[in-house]
Amino acid sequence: MITNIEYIFLITFLLIFGGWVWKALISLSQGRPVSFNLLNPLNLKARWPKVNKEEIEK
Repeated sequence: MITNIEYIFLITFLLIFGGWVWKALISLSQGRPVSFNLLNPLNLKARWPKVNKEEIEK
């Protein structure tokens, strides 16, 4: 019998794996090489603005 926590892990795994497959299909259709980053599997990037040293010194 599968518990709710196991369902969460299963759904998470399926979404991440499906994202990898979708990303690979898009890369192949655009003629680009397929690359996987295990440290950042969903290719998430920080969206907040970077602070310049010049702005801090003002």
